[in-house]
Amino acid sequence: MSQISFYIRQLLQKMWFLPAAFSLIAVLTVVTAYYMAFLAPDELPFTVPQNAVQSILEILAASLLTVAVFALSTVASALNAASAATTPRAVPLITADRSAQTSISVFIGAFLYSIVGIIGLYAGIYSEAGRLLLFAVTLLVVVLVVTALIRWIGQISAIGRVTQTIDRVELATQRAFETLSHHALFDCHLLEGEARGRPINAPKLGYVQHLDAARLQRVAEAQNLTIAVTARPGTYVSPMRALMSVEGNFDASCVQELIAAFTLGDVRTFDSDPRFGLVVLGEIADKALSPGTNDPGTAIDVVGTVTRLLCDWQPPDEVPDPKHDRIFVPPLNPDDLFEDVFRPIARDGAGMVEVVLRLLSGLEVIATNNASLREAALLTARDVYARARLALTAPGDQAALEAAAGFANT
Repeated sequence: MSQISFYIRQLLQKMWFLPAAFSLIAVLTVVTAYYMAFLAPDELPFTVPQNAVQSILEILAASLLTVAVFALSTVASALNAASAATTPRAVPLITADRSAQTSISVFIGAFLYSIVGIIGLYAGIYSEAGRLLLFAVTLLVVVLVVTALIRWIGQISAIGRVTQTIDRVELATQRAFETLSHHALFDCHLLEGEARGRPINAPKLGYVQHLDAARLQRVAEAQNLTIAVTARPGTYVSPMRALMSVEGNFDASCVQELIAAFTLGDVRTFDSDPRFGLVVLGEIADKALSPGTNDPGTAIDVVGTVTRLLCDWQPPDEVPDPKHDRIFVPPLNPDDLFEDVFRPIARDGAGMVEVVLRLLSGLEVIATNNASLREAALLTARDVYARARLALTAPGDQAALEAAAGFANT
């Protein structure tokens, strides 16, 4: 079920899914109106002439095709702008935006509804009751279209903006941290030290996108095995890189069942992989610091975002009574979290005193408020200080650096 849920989440985030679903609903609505007409009474209080319904549907069909094409072109432009201004890794979060998908889906679904309704009217398949039902549904569709247009006006002013993209990456990363908090170590034991047992390597190159610990547990119970996972979600694996180490006796068919618990793909996903979110935030800040962009304000915004994310997150300790007692999972390394996001900013922002001061301020906040990440924050702060000391030459900048970095040596 864990893997099925993962695949469903990935499917729902596809940009084509919601428009396809709305289109299907639109066709079913027209067909339902035809069949429900048989349930209507013979004597109706009033009737609707065919040309009245047909005229409204023709107006909708003619206008909504243009609106849908315009909306899609706006999204395409926003995706290109977001990719150029931030990072291509953030684009899937924009395409998965429910508000934008809903508006486009309403336009496409209403267009298809109009076309199918016009075909039915020309074919003469609707009785007087059918036309009345179709007219009532058409009025509802008009209301939905107007509402979607009003929402779209507000959405196009924000979609693809740098600040909105940062917010979406922050939300995705926060959800990944919350997933790990609610299911610490994937409800498995904490792996301490080196993994023991026979290593099982990945069948192909790719990233681990999802780990189905329940499936591993079922196989381990059936075969009396103990499994140490060595590749968390987000890890790049290959036929030379072990996914897990297994203690016990098992055959080749069991190996295939164990490997099937890992979902591998060409790209990383944000689910259960907060490090990927931090990498994307680091890329956004790093691009903002490039000479061609020269936008230290965005880098400072990213530092504030990461500070919020890391202040509250606590690395999990040993899970009491884990659901999957035969599985051992390594924890996230705090040093890796800081290197993912802070190292590129420290490297390319070392010569900008405002960025360096914001970095040191954020690291001090993390070290003060999160005891679990204190050592990693102090180590990163010393690295920031060392890089900035070589890059900053003005006496005033050096004095500000020394004052801000004092906490790192305590």
